[in-house]
Amino acid sequence: MRTTWQAYGLIAPAGILYALFQLVPILGAFVLSFTSWNGINLSRIEFTGLDNYVRLMQDELFWRAVLHNLIVALLVFVFMTVGSFLIAAIIHAGIRGGAFFRIVFFAPVVISSVAIAMLAIFFFSPSQGLINEALRGLGLGVLAQPWLGSAEWALPAVSATYILQNFGFSVILFLSALTQVNDEMCEAAEVDGASQGRILWGIVLPTIRPIASVVVLLGFINSFRLFDTVYVMTGGGPFHASDTIVTYLYGTAFGGNQVGYANAIGVALFLILCVIAVVQLRLTRERKDVIA
Repeated sequence: MRTTWQAYGLIAPAGILYALFQLVPILGAFVLSFTSWNGINLSRIEFTGLDNYVRLMQDELFWRAVLHNLIVALLVFVFMTVGSFLIAAIIHAGIRGGAFFRIVFFAPVVISSVAIAMLAIFFFSPSQGLINEALRGLGLGVLAQPWLGSAEWALPAVSATYILQNFGFSVILFLSALTQVNDEMCEAAEVDGASQGRILWGIVLPTIRPIASVVVLLGFINSFRLFDTVYVMTGGGPFHASDTIVTYLYGTAFGGNQVGYANAIGVALFLILCVIAVVQLRLTRERKDVIA
């Protein structure tokens, strides 16, 4: 019994801090989502019931932001998850300069996302940006675009910046997973006539599946939490063309002084993230059961 109380005593400080800075704000956001408040005068808080959620269901800008997050999540899965696995496999194969490439890919991860976004603004500048200058230098000036000022290209430009910044983290995770692959088993399968595709599908992927699931889950969750890169590069514009759920929430709360409605958006985002996590964990568990 004494050992049990000692254990509770050790985790109590962390538990209290977690409750104060995580659970209480979540509960507060849930309560405020049923109100109308400008975020300034506490006496102006009015209970509105489900009005905010009814409005949310009919809010075209909100659903547009959800679509943008889904597009970012898809791009993250294709280019960051699949691409980082391919790069990790190449580095793991023992190419010359593997340590150098590890540093190159991981360096952007430890740099501030705001700094990366500011650098990206310079790259995507329509007049003196390196991308447009390179296109003009290659005689492809007709392809030059006002990337961040274009409703068509703003979201892809922001997505590319976000992917390039976080690409190295996925590479490192996959590299750690590939070290767990049994090389002797792969060699034995190759001797028995198994193709590289069969070895990949039958030995490598089942071994790295737990790490791959983590990479996919983090990719989807972080895609829906995307804020700073979008806010610095485009502010969600032009005309909400690159708005994500979080930038729309921020603009609603601090630009429109609609704190109650912004909290309803936050609750909706929380539920979306919960659904993503539950589905991913469920799929992972089913795969483990099939393998077992």
